[in-house]
Amino acid sequence: MKKRLLFIFFILMILLPAQAFSWTWTPLQLAVWEPIQLFPEKFDVYGIRMNLVYGSNQNLTGLDIGGVNVVAEKQTGGQLGLINISENSLGGCAGLMNYTSNLCGMQFGLLNTAQNSLSGLQAGFFLNLTDFVRGFQLHWGILGNGAVRVDGAQLVSLVGYNLTDELNGVQMAMLGFNFTAENAYGVQFAMLYNYARNMKGVQFALVNACESLSGVQIGLVNVIRKDDKMSIMPLLNFRF
Repeated sequence: MKKRLLFIFFILMILLPAQAFSWTWTPLQLAVWEPIQLFPEKFDVYGIRMNLVYGSNQNLTGLDIGGVNVVAEKQTGGQLGLINISENSLGGCAGLMNYTSNLCGMQFGLLNTAQNSLSGLQAGFFLNLTDFVRGFQLHWGILGNGAVRVDGAQLVSLVGYNLTDELNGVQMAMLGFNFTAENAYGVQFAMLYNYARNMKGVQFALVNACESLSGVQIGLVNVIRKDDKMSIMPLLNFRF
């Protein structure tokens, strides 16, 4: 059966060259390694694409399954593969590595990147990266979560870190640390260490540090350091 399907596939490749197509979309795409695929890369897929090794198309709406799945512009629906790549993603991606510029939906894998923005969820084992988070970054493995701005939450369930420049929400690292380079509005919770340059909210950890505080620090060591002045308080520190 498999041999027959492969035979039919290659016959179609011969009989239907790209120049013969008068349309620019297909409900079914089969690919071995682009350009060895049923329809050329410039085609849009509305339906299902199956890639033996590597497939690439302009836009895809539906289900994308294979080894390396590439969508040059917009992917809407679901991607399941070893590596999933798209310019814009609306839906879900599951694989060893997931990459997109803008994500509205979910990434689930070892390494997740939404280069510009994330609206939804990143769930990863090694690393979750994006510039702007509107939603959640969830990490349960080795490294952690990284962003420029978080409107939502960064969560590390085991060992790891949460990094951002701006926080509006929650950072939680069970066996790790939280670091906000500039302003934090909300809560930082960690077993080891919390830092925010300007903290407005609550810090809870073994060691808490900031340069300005409007809120509460709870921990073994609580530090407020600005310029050459340092205030250290055990157990509890608060300023309003």
